[in-house]
Amino acid sequence: MVGLTTGTRVAVRTRIDPAPMHGPTLTDTVGELLAVDEDRVRIGTRTGEVTLRRDLVVAARAIPPKPTRRGAPHRAIAIEDLHLVMTRGQPGLEESWLGTKGAGWLLRAGAGWTGRSNSVAPVGDPGLPLSEAVDAVESWYRERELVPLVMLPRPVGAATTDDPLGALLLHRGWIEGNPADVLTGRTETLLQGAGPSPAGFSLHVSDAPDEDWLAGGSPRLLDHLDTARRILALPARQLFLTARGEGGAVAGIVRVALNDGWAGLFGLHVDPTHRGRGLGRWLTIEALRAAADAGASLTYLQVEPGNEPAQRLYRGLGLTTHHDYVYLAHR
Repeated sequence: MVGLTTGTRVAVRTRIDPAPMHGPTLTDTVGELLAVDEDRVRIGTRTGEVTLRRDLVVAARAIPPKPTRRGAPHRAIAIEDLHLVMTRGQPGLEESWLGTKGAGWLLRAGAGWTGRSNSVAPVGDPGLPLSEAVDAVESWYRERELVPLVMLPRPVGAATTDDPLGALLLHRGWIEGNPADVLTGRTETLLQGAGPSPAGFSLHVSDAPDEDWLAGGSPRLLDHLDTARRILALPARQLFLTARGEGGAVAGIVRVALNDGWAGLFGLHVDPTHRGRGLGRWLTIEALRAAADAGASLTYLQVEPGNEPAQRLYRGLGLTTHHDYVYLAHR
């Protein structure tokens, strides 16, 4: 059960006790992990809560949320469920739920580093009339001396005004920013696009960011280094990849967040002096390979539509648009 946290959807394999004379000796239980202690594992299944003996557990792994529509798993997950997965990969230093935990609006504050860690993820019912919920959001962020910010997910082709919350925010004077595409794919399929490794580089993989990894980050990360250290310590399972050139200097980095059977790719950055040599593609492939080895069958990432090099890279590997989102800010 190492690395699994409550709230994760899991598949747990246990021995049947007493073992039957004939037939299978193992059984699988699938559902939401509710609690784990030294003796018991509690799982919420579609037919009710099940308690398993810890000493009978043979294996356990995280699996993606149950699909809400037909199709490939990376396409079938609902927009709101995928956003919940993504919030675990880039959390806030402080988080609060408006409405029911896990089914309302998630408010995140992260001292100003990244919109993802400092915005509302409206993934469900806030438990208030829409206008009152927005009032509560504005008050929550003002109390923390942050700009109120909403990350509004949109189906492909939808406008902000098509969403009741988006329309209300624009009516109240909130400012719409640039959108971001959420791309997804099967990790195994994406790895089929692997090519030759660029010559002259070595790779280091760790489960925590060292000073070299941090130093190789984007200018925005370096401008918020102390906050970045704190936020990057929060996700439960991560991998940090560092590419070094000749002489050991950091040439590029990327981070992989692992939860619910998904791998989330974050923070890919290649030093300008090493660009144009396929390093970004290599780091992405190696991140996917490490994620697959860790059991992540599906992959997501977020990229701006106008970032043409990144769009070519990711779509060239086989990632496709699941949906997009746009930030709205109350100035």
